[in-house]
Amino acid sequence: MKESTIATKVMIAILCLGVTAYLAVYFVQGWHEELVTTYAYTYSLDVGYEATGILIRTERPLMGSGGYVDQILDEGAKAASREAVVLLYSDPSALTTRQSIRSLEAEIEQLEYALSSGVQNTDASRLDDQVVDSIVALRSLAAGGDLTTLDDSALNLRSMVFKRDYTYGDTNAAGQLSALIVDKQAQLAELNRSLNQVSTTVLAPVSGIFSAGVDGWEGVATPDLLDSLTADSLTALLSETHSPDALAVGKLITDSTWYYAALLEGTDTGLQSGRTYTLSFSGDYYGQIDMTLERISLEGEQTLAIFSCRSHLADTTMLRIQTVDVVVQQMEGIRIPRKALRVETETVTDEDGVTSQVNHYKVYTVIRSQSWGQEVEVLHTADTYYLVRPLDESAANRLRAGDEIILNSSGIYDGKVVR
Repeated sequence: MKESTIATKVMIAILCLGVTAYLAVYFVQGWHEELVTTYAYTYSLDVGYEATGILIRTERPLMGSGGYVDQILDEGAKAASREAVVLLYSDPSALTTRQSIRSLEAEIEQLEYALSSGVQNTDASRLDDQVVDSIVALRSLAAGGDLTTLDDSALNLRSMVFKRDYTYGDTNAAGQLSALIVDKQAQLAELNRSLNQVSTTVLAPVSGIFSAGVDGWEGVATPDLLDSLTADSLTALLSETHSPDALAVGKLITDSTWYYAALLEGTDTGLQSGRTYTLSFSGDYYGQIDMTLERISLEGEQTLAIFSCRSHLADTTMLRIQTVDVVVQQMEGIRIPRKALRVETETVTDEDGVTSQVNHYKVYTVIRSQSWGQEVEVLHTADTYYLVRPLDESAANRLRAGDEIILNSSGIYDGKVVR
């Protein structure tokens, strides 16, 4: 009886040890840090300085008197000398008349196209398909409530129907189409007569680029002030406010060269006069423009920079005071999260027996199921990432875009089995 009791106690003890060991392994595995990875990719970075400045152009305001202004030319369009650029209306209904004129002009143009192309040899079966496609497109627009192109779609369908009648030898179609064009032209002439009675045309006094953006700076921010401009005077200029003349209905930019005078913080910018730099706009206009640095002046804790350009004038007619990035260097490398970079310190001894600490920057990648470190050079440090490149660009095992990189794993080393 005693032996049976001892054996039972031994078995219970062994069972408890087994359960304890199992729980210990379970908790150890639960606390073990799981492998977290991501992928490296190629990244381009513009490095430069933020600048605030003003666009300076040779401009001429266009003056007129009238209650309602209608632009004939688009923003940034070229205007010839004595060309009509703006219509001024004394009657508000003239704006509606002007819209009707534009619709009629487009309609007549399409009908004349249908008449001129209808007498040519045309594939009848293809015309049938085009008519069906036009009907389907028109129905889709109506069903979807999209009326923005409804007029154009209806005119296109009408043109297709007339061309189809020509193809099948309907001799009445030509007469109907010609009569319709004559009727539309008569309507257009009548609308033009009524519009001329309440409108005044503003002509371009000289050739130039048209802009409706009159801001009052036209006679202030002129190229004449560039030679005497300083950082202090530009600071004062940027703090000014100007209002456009009440009679101004637009302006002409009469010189293809325009300027950007800007202030940069600090004097150690590395900018050199005569070189071309990329200015990155990201406010009212989004894009990059290559401009030549005409003059640079280091004054106190600021740098005055004056850039010039002979392109992108039509894109920047509405801009005046702008904050941009002046790009002085473009970097390209491999972008990695900050967690992916590891610093390994090595103690080295030179020929004189002097020891020193050398840091090696490594990124560990997963190759098959093991981790392997790739040494890199850090090009740029940001808040959330590093831009790096392989220390040895010719190495077979160098870091490449698309590699699976390890973010967090304790005790990482070359050859460690990580999965």
